[in-house]
Amino acid sequence: MDVHQDWKKDLSLKPEIVEQCKELKPLDIVVGVLCKDVESTVLSVLNEINEGLYRYFPDYKKAIVICCAESEDNTDGAVNLFQPYNSIHKIVTRDITTGGKGAGVMTIFEIAHKAEAKMVVLMDGDLLSIKPRWLPMIANPVVYGRADLTVPYYIRDKNDGVITNNLVYPFTRTLYGMDIRQPIAGEYAISKNLYELLRGHPLFPLDFGIDIFILTVAAAEGMYVKEGLFSLKIHESTTHYLEPEKFLIPMFRKVTGSMFELAKYYEEYWKKKPARWKTKHHRECFSQKPIPVNINIADMKKSYEAEFKDVKESVRQYLPDDIMNRLENVVNNGKNFDSNLWIDIVYNYAAAYKRVNNESGKYQLLDTLKTLWIGRFVSYATEVQDMDVNDAEKVIQEQANLFEEKFEYLKTIYENNIPAQ
Repeated sequence: MDVHQDWKKDLSLKPEIVEQCKELKPLDIVVGVLCKDVESTVLSVLNEINEGLYRYFPDYKKAIVICCAESEDNTDGAVNLFQPYNSIHKIVTRDITTGGKGAGVMTIFEIAHKAEAKMVVLMDGDLLSIKPRWLPMIANPVVYGRADLTVPYYIRDKNDGVITNNLVYPFTRTLYGMDIRQPIAGEYAISKNLYELLRGHPLFPLDFGIDIFILTVAAAEGMYVKEGLFSLKIHESTTHYLEPEKFLIPMFRKVTGSMFELAKYYEEYWKKKPARWKTKHHRECFSQKPIPVNINIADMKKSYEAEFKDVKESVRQYLPDDIMNRLENVVNNGKNFDSNLWIDIVYNYAAAYKRVNNESGKYQLLDTLKTLWIGRFVSYATEVQDMDVNDAEKVIQEQANLFEEKFEYLKTIYENNIPAQ
């Protein structure tokens, strides 16, 4: 994470953007839109945001900040076509550093800071389902002083949220005692108190890890977090699930790396937290049905089995012999990769990550866990194949409960785990 500190020293907005911020300050609401290769969707997203701000926040001083990374399509041309209402200001800028989504978020936070914005709303530029009413649904808890962070609860297919369901949600819920169902939802409303805290945080990631970073810091620093914006989410990037090696796998490494890095940073916080702060009661959802997400279970299974042979010896350094034997038995005999085994693996990997001090070692650890995650996902997808969304959600909730039940095990091995190389 020292890399972050290096670029942060040279972090600066262009003089014309700084001047624009000075002219506009103080702002009430900044809506930041992250844009990379979103030529086909961004204009619609911007128009919906424009309408939402105009309709629901007529008396507020507001701006839409469009943050553009380098794109291979004509995203810039689409952005240039956007014309907001006269009462809404428009700021267009490049990311102030390279890296990914986190670089765009950092840019938006810097603009909000210069413009003395009271809050920031973050939206992705590839949303297909966004409506004007999304703005008050996500922003109002912060506007009315009832939250520092609002996270959407999106209605998603059982095969959507593939990194969230089996890893990020149960791990985050267990360590930080916060039952936010979609901790890496992608869209957020953030108070000034929180975005200023995030700006100065030493672990600010420049990539996909930004989503879990925002939620984890809010939770561990005692900020008030709420779910808001209950809606279907359709985004263009869902189609990328059919090409996991190109899109999902890099995201997995970044998200999980950030999650483990934050667990290490906030170790003293979560170790003191009660194991189960309150009983969870899952209730049936009878909302609209989500858009189905197609995955190829057979291809993912083949990929997992082939990869496991290649990484098996590396995996041994992160797992005790008894868990390694259980894992080999599952793979060699085609058995179900169940939640119990998966949780033991995740917790041992989290403990091992604490003791890896170089980037190549961290990459290897995350890469081998990625292989095992695919194995767990294949078993999950097979189990819920014929289930509806509610029955599949029960499987996810039962697994999250088990993560919590084994929390003491994590605390024990986090202190006593044999150092990884």
